[in-house]
Amino acid sequence: MTMGSKERSKLNAGIIYGALVQAARAGKACPSNSDLCRLIGATSVSTPGHSIARMEKAGKVRVTHEGNGRQIYIVELGVTITSKTWSTTRTREQETAQFERTVARLTPPPAPVYRDPCFRCGVRADVGCEHTPDWAKPIHQGA
Repeated sequence: MTMGSKERSKLNAGIIYGALVQAARAGKACPSNSDLCRLIGATSVSTPGHSIARMEKAGKVRVTHEGNGRQIYIVELGVTITSKTWSTTRTREQETAQFERTVARLTPPPAPVYRDPCFRCGVRADVGCEHTPDWAKPIHQGA
């Protein structure tokens, strides 16, 4: 006899709630959706999230999301567990600083400017020396 979706959903919620309680009692981090998926045998990573949302509606837990992490307060125990990524959540200033470092690393250095005058006429190549071939003249990239 196969199990209906409501029964399977209740069974999954019970398993997930048990895992959350076990993590809280052991003082461990909140299990990730992937860990909970493996625990209940689900293929969709969103299944544990939906079960936790139903538990929140039922008043068993209170969930706070921030960035990639979450905090789950288990009402029955009066304990809060946090995900592993919660503690590494960055502030806006840290994100901005990281972005600026990445941009600085990826921005190419400015092209060298050759200001040496032509040995024949004394005019620089970037100004208009007629002795410098076109392939050797600098390319201006901007105004």
